[in-house]
Amino acid sequence: MSRQPTHLRLQLASPAQFTGASAGGTDADTDVVTDEHGLPYYPRHRLAARLREGAVTAIRAHGDRNLLRTAEELLGTTRGGHEATRALRIGHAHPALAVRAAVAAAQQRREEEHPSDSKGELRQREAARTHLATAVTAAYAEEESGTQVDELGTPISGRLRTHRALRPGLVLWAELSWGVEYREEYGRLLALAALGTTAAGMRITRGRGRIDVRVAAPEEAEGTGADAAHHYTLRLAGIAATTEGAWS
Repeated sequence: MSRQPTHLRLQLASPAQFTGASAGGTDADTDVVTDEHGLPYYPRHRLAARLREGAVTAIRAHGDRNLLRTAEELLGTTRGGHEATRALRIGHAHPALAVRAAVAAAQQRREEEHPSDSKGELRQREAARTHLATAVTAAYAEEESGTQVDELGTPISGRLRTHRALRPGLVLWAELSWGVEYREEYGRLLALAALGTTAAGMRITRGRGRIDVRVAAPEEAEGTGADAAHHYTLRLAGIAATTEGAWS
């Protein structure tokens, strides 16, 4: 297992609030972050932070304190400012490249239908772009309503809020690049960090943002299914399957 991993696979196990601005906008109090085409993504700096937390969780559970130094080499520290010195550089987590290409092609066709030779035509073109981006985001997200609570968890009267959340089942892929020569211990730590990362986004204490993070098999990359990625991650972490189906 000497080939270096090239992608992480993220799958939402519950509705998730990856807050930010969407390309199409919304009237909800909080929106989901999307690219210019309306496709949701998870920003790389947030993903790196979750992986650092996952690494600490896994190291505590595993009991091997020597892995802490490897974790810092691989993922940096919570103090930040070490992107250039990290062994691992993580990209934004996007939908699969084939999905992004299809949406970009649809956007291109829509723009070709609305040439921008005048101000009026330019407005029509921008309106068409926004409409398509809104439709794309709507395919992945839905609005939820809830009452704002205080620091004790008590509902605040008259403070109904709406939130946009991504639907469960969405799969995102984050590309990995290596700033140093790959070592087996890096792969093991990455796998442990992935297994230790179980939540992301806002309102995780209310059951939102449960995610499964796995390392994609290098030979399959974005084609890696959930089961294959899970088994590959376990092998990379040095965890073996028993005949009863448990993991040891």
